Amino acid sequence: MIGRPDPRPPARPATCPEELTDGPFPDRGARLPGLDPEITAVLTEESAALDEGEHQAWLDTLDPAFRYEIPVPLLREDPVLPRHSPSAVLFEATKRVLELKFGRAGLLQAWSDRPATTTRHFLGSVRVFAAPASGVVRADANLLVTGNRGTEHTVLVSAARQDLLRRRHGRWVLLRRRVLLDVEVATHEQLSVIF
Repeated sequence: MIGRPDPRPPARPATCPEELTDGPFPDRGARLPGLDPEITAVLTEESAALDEGEHQAWLDTLDPAFRYEIPVPLLREDPVLPRHSPSAVLFEATKRVLELKFGRAGLLQAWSDRPATTTRHFLGSVRVFAAPASGVVRADANLLVTGNRGTEHTVLVSAARQDLLRRRHGRWVLLRRRVLLDVEVATHEQLSVIF
């Protein structure tokens, strides 16, 4: 309801970027339109690495403290209420978990990944905002992902994506990713895609 206080604890300023990987996803800070082209280019290359099956190149775009999460979508009649849970997740992973996932896919005995799924990430409306730690920005974008495997398995899912990127060793790397699916009930095929 309008006028009710937010039940989540307020986000406190982070003293270091790694602190942003836990707790509520940081709110948008001041708009930074001058960084839109640079961050869009970074996210485009990152998506291309996923689409082209360059898993190690994609993993190299992740900060060692990286956290990936897909919150539970909520079916709400009141459009003012949040459409995604602030605490429950459908999927959560660290960089290490994703390294294991992609490492397994490269093994000869990973027969369940044969044939491999062909994915395409269509990224748009990238907007960059300040984040509550020095050297970190928040990028919000819209995303459409397709996945095809054989003739019978096709996935099409749209989502809003919220990324935290940090400047590390002279380049931008992903510190945290939050994927807000545009569906009420996600299928296992949709959850198997890395957004």
